[in-house]
Amino acid sequence: MKIEKLNFAYGEKKIFQDLTMDMPKGVTCIMGGSGAGKTTLLNCISRQLEFEGNIVYDVIGDNNKNDVNFSYVFQQPRLIPSMSVENNIKFVLPRSMTKEQVKQKVDDIIAKLQLEECRNSYPRKISGGQASRVSLARALVTDSDVLLLDEPFKGLDIKLKKDILNLLIPLMENKSVVFVTHDVEEALAIADRVFVVERKDGETVKVKGSLDIAQKQNDRDVYGEQLNEVRKQIYKLLS
Repeated sequence: MKIEKLNFAYGEKKIFQDLTMDMPKGVTCIMGGSGAGKTTLLNCISRQLEFEGNIVYDVIGDNNKNDVNFSYVFQQPRLIPSMSVENNIKFVLPRSMTKEQVKQKVDDIIAKLQLEECRNSYPRKISGGQASRVSLARALVTDSDVLLLDEPFKGLDIKLKKDILNLLIPLMENKSVVFVTHDVEEALAIADRVFVVERKDGETVKVKGSLDIAQKQNDRDVYGEQLNEVRKQIYKLLS
């Protein structure tokens, strides 16, 4: 995916001015302080906001809004309280699908994200980690071209994050993923490229730097020598 000379403002408040970013196929992490435009960038990528400039997606077609399928995972799971876990996942599938197709898709993603034990439970009865996995399941079940993740593990403990990331990594193959996080360890575990952005008072968003991680996610030693060096560089850019 390529972002080319992106311009966006909330009224008179300019957020992006000629912002250009090259995001390779795979997982791009966006990091930066609060107010650095990270969520606004996701909303531009998903065409929820009107902007000037161009975004080129890694999909076949004319690259207009109608040719690209987006899935969005927010900071909060946003599950429908009156629906079971299974029905929350079913809810996003096209009505054109047969019952058999729906069942196969839902059963498959429930198995992959280890949600079988709570598939008939309602959101108020499940844990925070389960709710995060249901939110991911709902995003992944639709086979979207672009997956947008806006701090989806915020508030979860380290072990839960690690467990969910391990489940998520194999499900992201062949997708363009943009992952917003404040957590350096999450970025090191999942990213192919990390961008650090900043927005100073009265200025527009700037890219302070970007770093590539060549190791495949499944083969990474997050505390090995190579990624320790990347960790140092990310912290330096964030400071």
